[in-house]
Amino acid sequence: MAVWTLAAAAACAVSACRREQTARPGLPRAARLAVVFRFQPPADGQLTEAHLDRYLRVRRSSAGRSDLQAARSAGVDPDEYAWIRARVIEALVSLDSRKVRTASEETYAKTIASLKKARQSARDRETQKTLDEQIAGLERERAGLKQVDAAPISVTLNAKLIARHRAEIEALSP
Repeated sequence: MAVWTLAAAAACAVSACRREQTARPGLPRAARLAVVFRFQPPADGQLTEAHLDRYLRVRRSSAGRSDLQAARSAGVDPDEYAWIRARVIEALVSLDSRKVRTASEETYAKTIASLKKARQSARDRETQKTLDEQIAGLERERAGLKQVDAAPISVTLNAKLIARHRAEIEALSP
């Protein structure tokens, strides 16, 4: 049974190679094989400076063209470019989320401090009770901000790399 399975697999592979050859008859064998073998992203999901260089090269050459056309004209595998672009966007979102979370925490802190100050000067029990409820509600919301799930290590490391090149990335963004 195993022999038949191997034979069937070999026949499929030969058939696929023949179809590839007929689909692109003018290409040398190595080029036909390159069409079959596509980009394999790194297992750790981390960007390198080389990835970022390829991404920027494509972005620089994209004037008026699709990402696919720009990647091909820049000599970058479109699948690799798509993977890199997804990691860049993921890192930018992580950086922006951190910035928004920090600004939100500052706003909560200022608002709570203001309400506590108002609470100290309040004389009637009803106003004090209302302010205490508002303070408690805001403190619960602020605590919820701190419980946000940590990003995977690859996203954190990619964000550090992207942060150094952010101005150029954003200048080249569509």
